[in-house]
Amino acid sequence: MRELKLFDRTQPQTLQIGVLLLYLNAALALLTVLFGGGISLVFLILDIVLPIGGAYGVANSRKLGYYAALLATGIPLLLLIYYVLTVGLSVLFGAELLNVIITVVLFALFIHPHSRMYAKTWFH
Repeated sequence: MRELKLFDRTQPQTLQIGVLLLYLNAALALLTVLFGGGISLVFLILDIVLPIGGAYGVANSRKLGYYAALLATGIPLLLLIYYVLTVGLSVLFGAELLNVIITVVLFALFIHPHSRMYAKTWFH
């Protein structure tokens, strides 16, 4: 019987860091929901469920988990690009700078050649 895990230390560093950051991002989103007020279904899916599912799937070497992680990192990046195009570049240098950096780094970790080749070879 295969052991299910939350984190796989045998994966490349890019995937390990990506999994940890996805869990951290989901935990911070959950804290925002608990202490910040209401929640919408879209927020719940995009910021909590999809990152946790993606991170758990990647940790257990599942292609579906890898695709969920790509969606969980790609959708916020596309929304950020749309926001920059509509509001302007000034949004990148305000209070959202850390959010911008984490969004870009998370997406870059999962599309990195090491991550893609490892997922293509070992994930099932």
